[in-house]
Amino acid sequence: MANSAPPAQTSDDELLASLLHSTQSPAATARAFKALADQCQDAETRLRLTEQPLLAQALSAVLQRTLADLSGPEELSEPERADRMLLLVQTLRCMGNVSADNSGGRAQLLEHGGVTGIARVLSGVAEVLSEPLLMRAAFGAALNAALDTADNARALIAGGALEPHLRALSMGPPCDAWAVVCMSLDSLCESDEAVAAFEQDAACMASVLGTLGALARVEGPLARGAMRTLVWVLCETVEKSAAVRIQLCTPDAVLALFDLLEFYLETAPEEDVGVSAPAPPNRPLPAGNRYADAVTQAIVGVSGDDAALAALFPSRALLSRLMDVLASRGGDSARADGMAAAAALCLGNLARSDEHCVALADGHAGVVRALVGDWLAPGVNVRTRHAASGVLKNLSLAQANRAPLAAMGLAGVAAAGVTSAVVPVQANCIGILRHLAAVPACVAEMVRGSALPDVLRVVRESDVDAIRCEGTRLVAALAKRVFLANDDLRAAVVGHDLVTPLARLVVMDGERHPLLRQESLVALTVVAAAEPRYASDVLALLAPGDSAPLGRPDDKPFAEVLAMLVRSESEEPLMRASAQQARSLVQQLATHSKDGVLDALL
Repeated sequence: MANSAPPAQTSDDELLASLLHSTQSPAATARAFKALADQCQDAETRLRLTEQPLLAQALSAVLQRTLADLSGPEELSEPERADRMLLLVQTLRCMGNVSADNSGGRAQLLEHGGVTGIARVLSGVAEVLSEPLLMRAAFGAALNAALDTADNARALIAGGALEPHLRALSMGPPCDAWAVVCMSLDSLCESDEAVAAFEQDAACMASVLGTLGALARVEGPLARGAMRTLVWVLCETVEKSAAVRIQLCTPDAVLALFDLLEFYLETAPEEDVGVSAPAPPNRPLPAGNRYADAVTQAIVGVSGDDAALAALFPSRALLSRLMDVLASRGGDSARADGMAAAAALCLGNLARSDEHCVALADGHAGVVRALVGDWLAPGVNVRTRHAASGVLKNLSLAQANRAPLAAMGLAGVAAAGVTSAVVPVQANCIGILRHLAAVPACVAEMVRGSALPDVLRVVRESDVDAIRCEGTRLVAALAKRVFLANDDLRAAVVGHDLVTPLARLVVMDGERHPLLRQESLVALTVVAAAEPRYASDVLALLAPGDSAPLGRPDDKPFAEVLAMLVRSESEEPLMRASAQQARSLVQQLATHSKDGVLDALL
């Protein structure tokens, strides 16, 4: 009987063994790997060839020998170097193809040093950034070897593969290989080690920003595709890393981010139809341009770092850019609104100290007036109005700014925002009014206008804790201002129920917010002392069997909470202050009580 033919893989094994042990010339080895790379385009073939690790061993060994030849002490002749370049291309092609949708092949390459070899090619062979065939092969191998394989991505990053990806997109005119470079960079940046690598090399993010600025001046889909990748890398890294935010906390970097934002605001959204891209991180409100929104959040992240106060505020160039953007309404264009929103958010982050707030209001009154009259107005889009309300809230924190802001009409504009359906705008506007309650003219405007009744309704109806608490603080502030210092306004206030929201805060939020509890207790004492109607309202809440719903079903009754405070012997400062104020309230109520309601408290 004739012998049967040997299995097909026998010849493959012999070939791979010869390649592993360096028994063929570079040119012959290149031809062999080219043939294997072509075969590995077929899924069944690559799975068969990686049933045993011989292919990964041969590829890794040949790659290491070739790199040694290229970096060895003996200088290669031009033909010899060309042979090694061809061998690199075919070896890397084979590595990329054998790794495609093949977790076993990826693991074998990592085990035998092939992944480390790919990183060495990217970081150590100059031609990888200038020869299109080698660029495509090397970055394609990196892409397939690391795709959805965390260990391989870590090995590539540890081998210095990130920086060549960034350099590839910054050198020369765009080429077809850029698409592969972008996909590979996307894949690597899924790893947390990428963030650590960017943190260790401050030049990386600066390089990304510089490349984005250069690409914005280049037309064509390749440049736009590279920009999409780099914007994603930039924004995700800024979101994840405080260290990178500090690296970018320079005037030049923030100005470059504003240039990038302006580019995307001027870029037609249709360009990105059908393009898959991640949603911008942590965006507070919806926007129409996802890339502009992502860059805006990067600006917010960088300028919001504590280091920004000292690093950015002194920059005349940056402040001038922000002021120029905000100085005029600029029509109703999306570009003007988007730039104004980012500028106001950035300015709000920088206005986080009294010194900066006063300097801004004193030195840029025209811009502050534009924020009040143009950017906080009800007709402005939600994003920009939110940003403007934030910076004006910060500016109104400084006592020296309150009278000038009041003179600009801020109280009336903020009062219109109390009923906004957008919670951040609503919260900021209530906060502005609370700060302006220190200005007598603003108190009169709020009490005689719509602000007080609107705030009382919002406090009663809102299920947002922050809105209810901030609104009640405003009610407490107005109550104290009116009944302690302005008899002329009492008649405008007495018709409103002030007691229920103040008592409700004590019941619902007192334990979590002892300072707010103290403010409400003071206000209750003031109104009860000044107006019999309010003393009666408080006593009604303390009456046995009172059914007025002040809080959640599991909250204690107001009488029980007040009794606990009256009897408290705590030495904690805020608790002690609340206990003293509760006793003052009860003593004040005793002058109005005739039916023993207070017996349990006295």
